[in-house]
Amino acid sequence: MKKMMFLMAMISGIIAISGCEKTPEGPDQKDPVLQTFEVSVDAVSRTAVTYSVTPTLNDKEYVVVVKTAESVAGLEDEALVEKIFDEIEASAASSGNTLAEQMNKIACKGAVKSAEVKGLAVNTAYVLVVFGVDPAQEWTSTTFPVVKEFSTQPVNKVDCTFDVTATVEMNTVDFTVSPSDKNIRWHLLTVMKSMYDGYIDPAGDYRWDTETFYQAYAENEMSQYLGAGYSEEEVLQIMYLQGDQNLHAEGLNTQTEYVYLVAGFDIDADNIFLVTDVTVGSYVTENVAKSSMTFDISVTDIEQVRAAIKITPSTDDETFCWMCQPYDGVQTPDEVMNNIVAANKMWFDMGFMLYKGVQDYTGGPESQFKYKLDMPDTEYCVIAFGYAGGVTTDPEMVTFRTLPGGAPEDCVFEANVTDVTPYSVDFEVVPTDNTVYYTADICVAAEYNEVQVIGDIENGIQQMVQMQQMFDPNATVTQVIGMYYWSGANSMGADGLSPDTEYMLYVCALDAKTGKVAAIQTFDPFVKTSPLGNTVPTIELVGYYSGDDEAGAIFGQPDATAGKSIAVVKYGAPADATAVFSSIITGDATDLSVYDDAYLMGMIGSSYWNQMDMTQPYSFFVLNWEEDNTVVSYAEDAAGNLGALARKLIRATAQEKGNIDDLKALVDELNSKTRTTRCAASVEFTEAKPKVTLKGKADVADRDFDVEAPAMIAAPQSAIKAGHIMMLDHVAPYWTR
Repeated sequence: MKKMMFLMAMISGIIAISGCEKTPEGPDQKDPVLQTFEVSVDAVSRTAVTYSVTPTLNDKEYVVVVKTAESVAGLEDEALVEKIFDEIEASAASSGNTLAEQMNKIACKGAVKSAEVKGLAVNTAYVLVVFGVDPAQEWTSTTFPVVKEFSTQPVNKVDCTFDVTATVEMNTVDFTVSPSDKNIRWHLLTVMKSMYDGYIDPAGDYRWDTETFYQAYAENEMSQYLGAGYSEEEVLQIMYLQGDQNLHAEGLNTQTEYVYLVAGFDIDADNIFLVTDVTVGSYVTENVAKSSMTFDISVTDIEQVRAAIKITPSTDDETFCWMCQPYDGVQTPDEVMNNIVAANKMWFDMGFMLYKGVQDYTGGPESQFKYKLDMPDTEYCVIAFGYAGGVTTDPEMVTFRTLPGGAPEDCVFEANVTDVTPYSVDFEVVPTDNTVYYTADICVAAEYNEVQVIGDIENGIQQMVQMQQMFDPNATVTQVIGMYYWSGANSMGADGLSPDTEYMLYVCALDAKTGKVAAIQTFDPFVKTSPLGNTVPTIELVGYYSGDDEAGAIFGQPDATAGKSIAVVKYGAPADATAVFSSIITGDATDLSVYDDAYLMGMIGSSYWNQMDMTQPYSFFVLNWEEDNTVVSYAEDAAGNLGALARKLIRATAQEKGNIDDLKALVDELNSKTRTTRCAASVEFTEAKPKVTLKGKADVADRDFDVEAPAMIAAPQSAIKAGHIMMLDHVAPYWTR
């Protein structure tokens, strides 16, 4: 929609009558086209501008916008105003406001003195744009734009150098930092050189310069402190120092090259600015200091797949690693330890998989269970060694062998159906030997091919072994089967099935040492899915409401509804329906040729449906504005048959936004029918959280609703991007002074 209306015909008339274009005579002048503005840029800093606007007509609205000069370069007056209106409309839509509502928030009237716009980029050219608007004419522009150019100030470098000495002792380092300017605030960081090189390598993915890397890492470090609960003032005191300082860092990786970076900063009320060159140096850590800590390892009460294990260190204040894993009978304790460190060093260095104090897995008073093992008749070892940035003690190791289990080919399986729908079946598999590993699946009998089934299973095991060996070269078939396959009694399920169809079950016993199928037991027929019923609910959109307008007054969760829409839907049930269920998924899932009922039922899963109380058949969904979501619902008849899915595409827009008083009246009515003063229990309050919504999932309040929708995944969004510094290295050690 064109918002630019310069009223050229009216201007031509004036010229024709007067012979010249007159300026307004005073505040009584009512002709909007004669509104003019005196605009001044009063002050400009590195990240802010202060301005004043004096209009000739104090009772007329106008808009003030700051844009980068680059973004509007070459635009004529009409195109400039049109671009601004487009951006205002887009911003309004994303926040659930109409253009009129948005303009009412941002439009000015009368003189504006010393107004400030913050958050601008350093050393950047901007324009301040002012033009009149008329709310009576759908906020169309009424004047040519007044454009004032300005540029934010650059960050002026300060002549300050840093004298840095790094003294390494084992896996610790002491820094002495002496700035030439004792008054400047400065910060020192240290990171592994391999990570630093990965960012600044001209041939790498990032190709940052040192200054860019430094700023990004420092910002990341600040974010971590703030996320840990430190105040901004505390973070500034911790990170940005003054004068000569001695710093100490410990817990570094052993025999690793590090770089350190030091730079000076100027800190004002708006931002933190790097104002010196970055001083870069390096050092290499040594082996970690050895510890006298020892371990008492006890393995008793050994069963086929369990054992009582207890590790008691001689001290409670040092970190160590312990593991129980299959043992080849050949490797020395040192070799076992070195393999563990090689496979897990990254995790150790981030503080994971390390322990302090007694580790009790005996099933006694201090521990509720014995240690679960993967395989019977298998040699195992329990190993423990100190670790703090590197290995600090000699390893201590105890070996044992689990009791023999039965032969997998002798295992007999019992299978029982526990639940069946038109699209899914839940069942339980119970083996006679709980030490045997197995896999199971169902298919239409006519599609069963035993040779192909065996080949697919065995090939799948080998592929998983190969994948596991990419992370742990010593991974074995036995370990992989223990991690990814079933043993003992288990509840299983299959979905995406066809209604009123007969299926068979096959259970494959596995040889855990070879990865081969030892035996197959079939159940044919096993189950017939339910027929599809004829009862289908209706879904009616009641309306969309602004979460900002709600502001917690109705649902008591202002943070959850802020900036969001609240979509209200109502369900209707046919006379033969005995139960109605609802759910929601992100995206448009109304095309049955792409998303048939079986697919959606399998995607959502049996656990993530909300059964509606049809005396209060409403759902309240907190969703993003201008985003497609699909409400789905099904009903059961008296015989327990499920009908086809009902679907309703909803997309909250500001144009369809309802009066918040109507929502309050509805909820009040529902609450009046219950004994609680809160939102009625039958009212489903659902929030599609950003991280969930953007991944094509929906989230139900008060329960873990995690519905996978691979076909409808939107672009993931996260504060931490893949490859971000946060993902590559933890914050440098906490400094002590």
